[in-house]
Amino acid sequence: MKQIVLDGNKLADAANVHEYLKEMLSFPEYYGKNLDALHDCLTELDDIEITIEAPLEDGAIYQKIIRIFKAAAKANKGLNLIIV
Repeated sequence: MKQIVLDGNKLADAANVHEYLKEMLSFPEYYGKNLDALHDCLTELDDIEITIEAPLEDGAIYQKIIRIFKAAAKANKGLNLIIV
């Protein structure tokens, strides 16, 4: 199982969050860099564990990203999500 740790501080940075996720999760070039595309790409992952470390401040974009991750993990049994 592939394991990835995401820095919650970078998930709270609205300007760069999608670039960070694309790089860290090896999303394809066609990744649309929006929340719908994030959900789609997360549901396509398989045999992966993603740990999200809490940010110093969990603003609106972080909360939206977490909701997308949780929904994708519910829909995709190959994605194990841990939030610490």
